[in-house]
Amino acid sequence: MTLLAFLLLTAQQPGYFSDREFENAKVTFEYKLDQWAEAAIVLRTPKIGRPIQQGVAVFLAHDFHKREGTYTTGALAGTKPPLQLLPPTYNVWHKAEFTLKADQLEFSQDGQLLQRATLPTHKRGKGHIHFATLLHKYEIRNLKIEDLGTNEKYVDNWQPWKLRDAGTWQTATNSATGSNGHGINYGAPVLKDFLFSAEVFSTNNANGGIFFRGSPDKLINRGFEVQIYSPLDSVFPTGSIYGLKRSTIASNTEGRWFYLQVQVIGRTCKVWVDGVEVATTNELPADLEAGQIGLQIHMENTQVEWRQIRALKL
Repeated sequence: MTLLAFLLLTAQQPGYFSDREFENAKVTFEYKLDQWAEAAIVLRTPKIGRPIQQGVAVFLAHDFHKREGTYTTGALAGTKPPLQLLPPTYNVWHKAEFTLKADQLEFSQDGQLLQRATLPTHKRGKGHIHFATLLHKYEIRNLKIEDLGTNEKYVDNWQPWKLRDAGTWQTATNSATGSNGHGINYGAPVLKDFLFSAEVFSTNNANGGIFFRGSPDKLINRGFEVQIYSPLDSVFPTGSIYGLKRSTIASNTEGRWFYLQVQVIGRTCKVWVDGVEVATTNELPADLEAGQIGLQIHMENTQVEWRQIRALKL
């Protein structure tokens, strides 16, 4: 059980993140918003990127507009309105309770059920719990986080890595850095259907990518690629399913950490960057049924870093 007696969040703070990750959890707390305030609690998010887009986010707000929507108190942010619209309040303490288990979320406030939702596959897994400020002050007290355990099958040990072709590489259990060359470094596990995630950082407009259902053996198919290439107006920018679907990404990923998710089921692949879906195809090569995941560097004088590399078996 994680306990926190009091937390004051202001417009100058980036918000509060739990110090560890949770998959399934029961979260209870009391909160008080400033006038006009907008806030959110986010579960299953990394500490980078856009947590409200990436994780399971429920909105908390003054609700002075008096209209139900996907950004009112109890809404699943941007996707599902609350079950009921509460009267607008501020400078009042409310008791909130979340229960998140597998793909099921429930949220209650002051004993009233405001949200019940079945989550999409890419919202499964584990991550940090985050209280987002959204440029308004609010207060949290009596925060309790109960870990309800895990029911997912994770792959987060990729050793031993095996290099196909060249490049300069540094690798660890679930992280790697590639630079100065042309090669693909494959992790050991063989996967067919999965949800892949990683935090990625590229510099000097690096040309790189991630190959799926491939092999380090040059006599075997190297797999299909999800591109890492920061120029937005390139033929296949970051998030593209190379040769099959161009990414619709609208934000530059150069020189910053971003969160990449790739879901592969059968011949369908979907890609998210910082929680925003940027590419999907139902036309993966029929002959690629299972294989290894490989990290690519494809240019001199550049570098790509991957960390928190993880796959969820589906």
